[in-house]
Parts: sequence; structure tokens; C-alpha cells
Amino acid sequence: MAQKRNSRNRPELLDAKLSELAGLIKDLSTRACVEISFAHYEDEDAHIRVYLPPDTEEEEIRRVELALGTRCNDILLDTGLFILGAVYDRSA
Repeated sequence: MAQKRNSRNRPELLDAKLSELAGLIKDLSTRACVEISFAHYEDEDAHIRVYLPPDTEEEEIRRVELALGTRCNDILLDTGLFILGAVYDRSA
């Protein structure tokens, strides 16, 4: 796993990766609502929560979950940024 890089550009990189993730989600589900949090509970750099409408098909939910999880993992390995992603439906 890549180590966290101490850099003055780290906040800018985090912002760019969060924007990338939000764009990915919107490309996958135009009705998704994306919420970003910078709360720190452990080692994470940020949280991205995706809320899908209650009528979202299971296949679409799985597709969004897989894409978000895969990209968050890739970002961690490439940059050391630990972004937690989760997908919810709006009824939860």
C-alpha cells in the first residue's frame, strides 16, 4: 500500500480525487446524491456517501458500489489517500 505523502499539494490532490469520484458516480447514476465529509475517525482522509433513490434496481446499486469501491482502492494504492466510499438508498 502506498504511504501517505507529506506534500503541500495533498489537499489539492484530495479535492481532485473527490471531484473525480463525484463525477464517476454522476456518470453511473444521474439521480445519485453525493455527500462528502472530511471527518476523521481513524486514518481516512475523507468519506464519500452516495445516496440512490429507493426505486434503484439492485443491479445498478451493485454497479455503483463496485465502481466506487474499485476507484477508491485505486486512489489509495496510487496516492495514499484513504477515501471511504459507501452507497445507500434514500430510504435508509
